[in-house]
Amino acid sequence: MAVVVILFALLVAYGSLEHLLHLRNRNAIPLRIHVNGTRGKSSVTRLIAGGLRAGGMRVLAKTTGTAPMVILEDGAESHIYRPGAANIIEQVKFFAKARERKAQAIVLECMALAPVLQELAESKMVRSHIGVITNARPDHLDVMGPTLMDVAEALSKTIPRKGKLFTAENQPEMMKQLEDGCRKKGSEIIFSSEGEVESEKMKGFGYIEHRENVALALKVCESCGVDRDTALTGMIQAIPDPGVLRIYQIHFFDKDIQFVNAFAANDPDSTTMIWNLVMKGIEPDRRKIVLVNARADRIQRSEQLGVLIARSLPADVSILAGDFTKAIQDEAIQLGLDEKRIENLGGQTVETLFEKVLDCTPERSIVFAVGNIGGMGQEIVDFFKHRGGSSDSGSYWAGPGFKPYLF
Repeated sequence: MAVVVILFALLVAYGSLEHLLHLRNRNAIPLRIHVNGTRGKSSVTRLIAGGLRAGGMRVLAKTTGTAPMVILEDGAESHIYRPGAANIIEQVKFFAKARERKAQAIVLECMALAPVLQELAESKMVRSHIGVITNARPDHLDVMGPTLMDVAEALSKTIPRKGKLFTAENQPEMMKQLEDGCRKKGSEIIFSSEGEVESEKMKGFGYIEHRENVALALKVCESCGVDRDTALTGMIQAIPDPGVLRIYQIHFFDKDIQFVNAFAANDPDSTTMIWNLVMKGIEPDRRKIVLVNARADRIQRSEQLGVLIARSLPADVSILAGDFTKAIQDEAIQLGLDEKRIENLGGQTVETLFEKVLDCTPERSIVFAVGNIGGMGQEIVDFFKHRGGSSDSGSYWAGPGFKPYLF
């Protein structure tokens, strides 16, 4: 019994010491920005860091999206290698690194999904001065749902106490939910909209960035004392997230194929918005192909994908890949999609998918890739990029002498 008591006392003492060390690391960082939301978290994290960096701040950032990254004060980045599953304790270790590198500011993407963990991340780990909630969309409903209002409530857990919250949310009910959350925590809420950034300003980006993301990031940078033009220059120069929306041009024998990597759109509304954006300038004779990658452990998302291709993505043909594809097919057919416009290649190799795309392309086509980047999603992106001769291989650049983090 005495041994158990001693071990328990040692455990409590160790936990207390860890907490005190984290408080020291956290309080050594003058400006802490916590980025949450359904869509665009990683991009907004990078944009804010780029803008603040251009304004002369020594900034460290961390993203957890398509690929978890630490972004250094000079803009270089390093992939986070995880020996096991993702764990929010990563955030604590990031604070230690930020203090070690004498960061004046950190921009941290929230990696928690469960509402209780989101609250823990903000109140115990980050204690942000500025909170960012990009938007609230119907995703991860199994964890944050079941309704969209529940998602907004969950995201509100990361609103800072007596700080500022910036958001690009534009749905009245969601905006009210966030306003109520700010009122309870004594924080100011600042809204932004894509109309605050002229289309001309977006031409500097070498990829398709959403104006609402840039407008939101600019608002945050301005509140930190960086003027808009300086911040925008820094954002354009920043390395984009690996999951950003890109269109790759593929010329294969006599076929002209455009491949759109839209895997990062993780909810139906976002995917539909990107589809509409991309299809605006597509030539009438270019065949529209939707390539859907599904995962067996995302059954609810598979059902959403079935609804999506039946109702929101009017393609000439939908090619299904990955696992649990029959659920997508059955849902789409039940909603009225002609089964002749569905090619179910579940479980097949990426080479087979590419051959099917060639078969479905008379002369010109556009392939709109949606669903999950997990499973074989990244393999699909890499295969199509290499077929297009892209020099963007998805490798991660790190600054001189900087070793990858192991969290």
